[in-house]
Amino acid sequence: MTAVADRVWLGLAGAAGVPMAAMAAAGTVAAQFWYVAHRPLPSFHDLDPGGVFGPDTAPESRIVLLGDSTMTGPGLDSCDDLWSHHVARRLAADVRIRLVSVAAGGSRVRDVLVQQLPEAQQLRPDVALISVGANDATHGTRLGRFEADLDAVVEAFGEAGTGVVLAGVSDLGNIPRLAHPLKALASRRSRAFDRAHARVAARHDHVVKVPIAELTDARFRTADVFCPDLFHPNRIGHTAWADAAYPYIADALSRATA
Repeated sequence: MTAVADRVWLGLAGAAGVPMAAMAAAGTVAAQFWYVAHRPLPSFHDLDPGGVFGPDTAPESRIVLLGDSTMTGPGLDSCDDLWSHHVARRLAADVRIRLVSVAAGGSRVRDVLVQQLPEAQQLRPDVALISVGANDATHGTRLGRFEADLDAVVEAFGEAGTGVVLAGVSDLGNIPRLAHPLKALASRRSRAFDRAHARVAARHDHVVKVPIAELTDARFRTADVFCPDLFHPNRIGHTAWADAAYPYIADALSRATA
């Protein structure tokens, strides 16, 4: 995780316009960064969120998952704990839900546009569920570039008649692994990228955005919703995301299959 923390720090500082020389001169800040980057914490691998839910005889709806580790759940004990699986089980009362994932941990919106979108379109889904932006926020992606690329992704799905749900970006300042001033920078960036999600959704009739920050940020202000790496959400965190996202995904699926 050291290399990851290094990139997070550099991306946040650069994106926020913080003079690197001034940062380096501040002994307290340097000590905090060293602590974040070198803590001996575990690292985890992606899970495969794909799965089928519901009765065999029911009509099938296909949901494709795109994005980053918020989709792949590193640190969870089981795929059953993924927020997408929580949602799929609730949807599958009288319909068969097939989740197909092209998501990959560490992805940014450019990865979604260039690598994940073509594969997702070939799957001909009813709904595309997109969770991306956290890595863009922490690694210095320009906000305008992020919004343009995300708009291109949802535009492509619209042309194919696929409904889209944007998961938005939660307050990254809640991540326990980050220390101040990294927390303040992460909060500022994540709020800006979440607003970009909202602007993209507002421009397209086939897109809905989950108000993830408003619905879950208070719950994520305690460390008990994070994995031992103090970075990725655990089962409790994924359940909170599922509770927030379910009604928006259910509505999008209903409209897509009407």
